[in-house]
Amino acid sequence: MTFYIGVVGYFLIQEQESLFKIVLFMPVITMALKYGVRTAYFFALVSCVPLFTSSYAHQFITLDIDIVLAGVIFLLAWLLGNLAENEFAYRNELERLATHDGLTDIFNHRSFQSILKQEIKKASKKDSCLTLMMLDIDYFKQYNDAYGHQEGDKVLCDLAQIFQETIGERGFCARYGGEEFAVILPGINLAQGKAVGEELNQKIQNHVFYGAEILPQGRLTISIGVAAYPLHALNREKLIKKADEALYRAKFISKNRVESYYSDFDQISLFLKDEEKELFNSISAFTMIINAKDDYTYGHSLRVMDLAKRLALRLELEGLLIQQITSGALLHDIGKMEIPREILNKQGKLTKKEWELFRLHPGWGADIIAPLKSLNILADIICYHHENFDGTGYPEGIKGEVSMVI
Repeated sequence: MTFYIGVVGYFLIQEQESLFKIVLFMPVITMALKYGVRTAYFFALVSCVPLFTSSYAHQFITLDIDIVLAGVIFLLAWLLGNLAENEFAYRNELERLATHDGLTDIFNHRSFQSILKQEIKKASKKDSCLTLMMLDIDYFKQYNDAYGHQEGDKVLCDLAQIFQETIGERGFCARYGGEEFAVILPGINLAQGKAVGEELNQKIQNHVFYGAEILPQGRLTISIGVAAYPLHALNREKLIKKADEALYRAKFISKNRVESYYSDFDQISLFLKDEEKELFNSISAFTMIINAKDDYTYGHSLRVMDLAKRLALRLELEGLLIQQITSGALLHDIGKMEIPREILNKQGKLTKKEWELFRLHPGWGADIIAPLKSLNILADIICYHHENFDGTGYPEGIKGEVSMVI
C-alpha cells in the first residue's frame, strides 16, 4: 500500500498524467485477482481519490474523462473480482470433492487415512494419546433389501449427521466404506473413547429411522470397535487393524455394542512357558487362516467363548478354570483349518464322505494344541466339544458322565 502511494505521488509530482492513470489500475487488478470483489472495490475507491484530486488540481478540465475512467476502474474490479471468486469457489468445491464423501458429506476414506497419519504424528510429538473408532451398521443389508438403496442412502446421511453433531470439535468423522464409518479422537484415551462410543450408540438407538421396525431388534443399531494409540498400536496400519478386530468382535458376539480391543490370545499366552510361546503364536495365526476360509467359524467361536465365560461366571467357578474354559471355547474349532474351503462353505447337505472328514476336526484341533503341555486341558476341551451325553456325539461317542482332571 505504501509503495503504491509512493508510485502515485511520484507520477503526480512529475506531472506524467498518462502513466499516473495507468498506475491506478494496478492495485485494483492485483487485489481483484487475489481477494475478490469486495477488496477490489475498496482499492478502486482508493484509486479514485488521487484521480479526482488530480482532476481538482487541473480545475476539472478532464472531469468527464476521469468519471469514465473511475467507472472503468470499478467495472474492472467487479469483473476480475467475480472471475476470481468463481475460480475460488470451483477450486474449493474440487478440494471438497477430493476430501469428502459425495453422499454423506463427511471425510472420505482417503482423507481419513491422511488425517489419522497426521494426528498420530502429532500425538507422538506431544507424547499424547488418540482413540480410533470403527463403526458398522447392524443388518444394513437386510434394510437395503427391504426398502431399496435410496432409503439406505438416507440412513447413511442421517447417521453421518448424528456422528458429526455428537463428535463436534472433539474429532473427525469419516465414511470408511459402504456402511462402515470411522471416528478419530485426538487427545482422548481408551476409556474416554469408549464413553464417546457409548454416547453415539445410545443416540442411534434413540433416533427414529424409517422402517427400522423390520430389523431384528426393532430399531436400527450400530456396532463399534475401539482401539487407542499408543496403548494398542504405534502406527496407523496396526491401529486400524486393532480397531477393526474390536469391531469384528462386537458384531460377531451380539451386535449393538461398543467393544474395545482385547486379545484373548494374549491372555492364553500367560499360561505358557517361554519355549511354548513361539509355537502358540503360530497357532493363533491359524485362527486367522480359518477366518479367511470361513468367517462364520471365527464369529461362532467368539460367541461360544462369550457364552462359555458367562456360564462359568454364573457357576462361580475358580478364576483359572474360567480362563481355561474361555480359552478352550475360543480355540475349539481350530481343527477346521484342515478342512477344505469348499466343504466348510458348502450350501446344502454334506455327502457321507464329506461328513466323515468334517467329524475329524475335533481330533485335529487337539493334535494342534497337544505340543503345548501348559494347555493340556484345552486339548481335551477341543477334542471332546462335539460329544453328547447320550453317546451320539463324536469323535469317540462318549456316553454318560465323564470326570476330567483339571
